Amino acid sequence: MLPLDQLKALYSSPYFNGEEYRNYVDDRLVIEKHFRARIKRLLEFVPNPGSKNLFEIGSAYGFFLSVARNYFANVEGVDISADATAYAQQELRLPVAEADFLDYVPRHRIDVACLWDTVEHLESPLLYIERLAGMMSSGGTIAITTGDIGSFVARLRAHRWRQIHPPTHLHYFSKRTLAKLLERHGFQVRYCGSDGQYRSLATIAYVILMIKRQQPRIYEALKRTGILRFSLYLNLYDIMYVIAQKQ
Repeated sequence: MLPLDQLKALYSSPYFNGEEYRNYVDDRLVIEKHFRARIKRLLEFVPNPGSKNLFEIGSAYGFFLSVARNYFANVEGVDISADATAYAQQELRLPVAEADFLDYVPRHRIDVACLWDTVEHLESPLLYIERLAGMMSSGGTIAITTGDIGSFVARLRAHRWRQIHPPTHLHYFSKRTLAKLLERHGFQVRYCGSDGQYRSLATIAYVILMIKRQQPRIYEALKRTGILRFSLYLNLYDIMYVIAQKQ
């Protein structure tokens, strides 16, 4: 496993601007649209959210928290990316910290914890779930999205599955193994479904044509048509969305 300083370098500005994403900040409106859909599902399992505190591990540029603060009493997050947390603090005025959650003391009790496409990046997911379990009271809610290695697409694609992505993706779960991890630490799964995504066509084209296939001419030709200004909703049923409650 990589030491923390190397992980921070891995998730520096180039990761969000060219290496993994076309331009993460440019996609803010699409990303927030996606997060509104996730929150809608989450709120089905969180009564009286206006009295609850939400904490996000892996908060990146703060786009989820910028949506969540409209529903919860307090929101807070941590991320190891210096560039991402600086943007969230300075541009969105969000209470986020550049830190590893295992070394961080939250400002408020945690009623709702979210790990959006984050658990697969963690060196030891068990330690993070264990720490959350120790901090949360009975009735607390945890929400996780991650690739489902037991899905049809994952099994069909095998080692070519898009979520097989070292060195950033370190762990892979099926619905059964993630539920087992949560249950081991006192959480009962309340919802387990697939999570589609709103994605900009510009980002989809960039990932396929620039990162994977190195076809800049085709990418630039598509840009000139204007079609890449649009977005779409895509669900390959290989990303799971799990919501669990502390017993």
